[in-house]
Amino acid sequence: MRIGNLQRLALLVFGILSLLPMSFGQQSQAQTEPAKPKKVLTPEQKAYQQQWGEYMAKRQGLQAQAKQIFDAEMAREQTGDCPGAQNTYDFNICYGNQVTITDQNLRRYEGTIQDLMAPMPQMPGKSANNMPGPAGPSLTPEQVQEEFDHVEEVWRQYRDSACTAAYHQFNGGTGGPSFEGQCELNLARDHMRELDMVYGHALHL
Repeated sequence: MRIGNLQRLALLVFGILSLLPMSFGQQSQAQTEPAKPKKVLTPEQKAYQQQWGEYMAKRQGLQAQAKQIFDAEMAREQTGDCPGAQNTYDFNICYGNQVTITDQNLRRYEGTIQDLMAPMPQMPGKSANNMPGPAGPSLTPEQVQEEFDHVEEVWRQYRDSACTAAYHQFNGGTGGPSFEGQCELNLARDHMRELDMVYGHALHL
């Protein structure tokens, strides 16, 4: 029994001693292994980070502004345009004023969309050239702006023609101007909804 215990004790001590060099070796390696240097940004990368932060902050502000304009105009539509008008003269004056307000909101909305089309900052070393996608080539920011301007020009031609036709439905009668105003209001608000649908990826937070 005593010899067996001594043998087991000797084997245990031998095992511990055999592990010590490995342990010391690992500690020595950990102590001598140099720390990985922290990545230092170049001046160009730092400038890009700052530009990107400013770009995103401005973009979020424009998106919030677009939402405020859109919601305000939709609320005006829900309220009704001329609930207090009593006669044809009142309607003509009221709709004229309402069209002026809605046109201002529409132009502000268009301007906000144009501002959101500004090109994003380019990462250092990356080309600004637009690469073709799976569905075809992407447009440059300048081409996107030209396309938007064309859409708005064509739409205004359509609205003028349609609302002139609405005016003519009264055959020169006094109700023509107010009906033309209703046409302009309805088409302008519908167009704001169209813009929200077409450019929603840029407009929404």
